[in-house]
Amino acid sequence: MNRIKFSVVIPLYNKEKSIAKTLASVKQQRFPASEIIVIDDGSTDNSIKQVLAANIPTLKLIKQTNKGVSAARNLGVEKSSNEFIAFIDADDQWSPFFLDEMRKLINKFPEQAFFASNYQKVQGKSLYQNPKLALPDMDATGVLLSNYFEVSGQGDLPFMASSTVITKKLFKQLGGFPVGEAMGEDQALFSQACLHSPIAYSPLILLFYHTDSENRACERHIPSEILPFAQRLIAWSASCNDEALKRSVLTYCAAHACNLAKINIQMGNLETARQLLNQDICALKPVHQVVFKLWSYLRPLSQ
Repeated sequence: MNRIKFSVVIPLYNKEKSIAKTLASVKQQRFPASEIIVIDDGSTDNSIKQVLAANIPTLKLIKQTNKGVSAARNLGVEKSSNEFIAFIDADDQWSPFFLDEMRKLINKFPEQAFFASNYQKVQGKSLYQNPKLALPDMDATGVLLSNYFEVSGQGDLPFMASSTVITKKLFKQLGGFPVGEAMGEDQALFSQACLHSPIAYSPLILLFYHTDSENRACERHIPSEILPFAQRLIAWSASCNDEALKRSVLTYCAAHACNLAKINIQMGNLETARQLLNQDICALKPVHQVVFKLWSYLRPLSQ
């Protein structure tokens, strides 16, 4: 295989407190990126000043009016020069070995088109938490992950958008990230990629995923219904003849619905949470359905 080159795509919207650290983590990669493309999605703070102050020769800054993270990522891929596209959000950081491990995965599984790694959740300056993954012990040099839906339906997602690499060919084939969907756009792409072929996966922790940074989409938008990516999967499952795959996909969607109910309970939207939990699909997660429903009724008593 010819020498692997990575284009790094970073969507940016009002992340002046974190973008410098993100860029530093990209700049410090043991295997350097060929180019770094920052798409500023109409920031109104000092984010752009922070990008320019980083003074990275291989960085391209492209500005657009605010169109959302999907449009920003899609434009970044369109403007990229290489076949391998690595995504990182403007409030996350990579381990110095992320791109090097992705290079190794590509060499180990040259027929694959989607690559990803494990991660840690970060809150504040010192709280690091491993995700709860329904994964067995595996080869540290990487494996083919063919049961994404089963894994994700039983625990946390095995990777985040910021710990993925995709070929430009597959990205275009899948249609990129769905524009106009404020949340779940990453899982929309993940799920389609997983239905396409197995994922080359590294169990190494190569991403630090921040859960408390400024201007997070999941805090601006609290969904009151199942997100479009899951709605599409539920519709797709109606014509799926592989019963095992169908059940794992639906369980994945049920876990998503229960998680939305949990978020709404935490925010005090109790009736919305109950409506989510009353949907037929949540029966595939019976423990979550019962526990969260009880929580929705007991929560007002504890306030």
